[in-house]
Amino acid sequence: MTRIEQGPEVCKNRTVKEDELYGAVMTAINKLLAGGNNMIKTLEENIHAVIGETTEYQISEINTLLDEKQKELIKLANKGQDYEYLVDEIDEMRDKRQTLLVEDASLSGENERINELIEFIRKNKFRTLEYDDKLVRKIIQNVKVYEDHFVIAFKPGIEMEI
Repeated sequence: MTRIEQGPEVCKNRTVKEDELYGAVMTAINKLLAGGNNMIKTLEENIHAVIGETTEYQISEINTLLDEKQKELIKLANKGQDYEYLVDEIDEMRDKRQTLLVEDASLSGENERINELIEFIRKNKFRTLEYDDKLVRKIIQNVKVYEDHFVIAFKPGIEMEI
């Protein structure tokens, strides 16, 4: 914003013409498409890596332990014995479970973005595309501008130097 508001005297960063930026983005997208089946294979491997990290088993284990600890807590309470340490353990397990649930949701979202990109490649792998703002917003996460090149990051995390 500084360059727009106060001019190039204040902002020394290099400017990039829109056509040059659009060209770099579309070159990256078309290279991605040219990768076709190889790129799809790489993305599918990423999905398997994400699925391999799934937290479902850990959540199930915690739920089982929570059930056991809660039963133990009831027994101790009925006998009038101290159960504070058990309450602390249960709270820690619940916190851990919540963390895993959030992580699981995050992995699910990443998996979905990878699947969207795979579908895009399958539909377009034999086409050369022209710049389309909707498409770019859908599949490009960000563009880093360097003095002599660009780094285009796709939403699943794949980066390409142009």
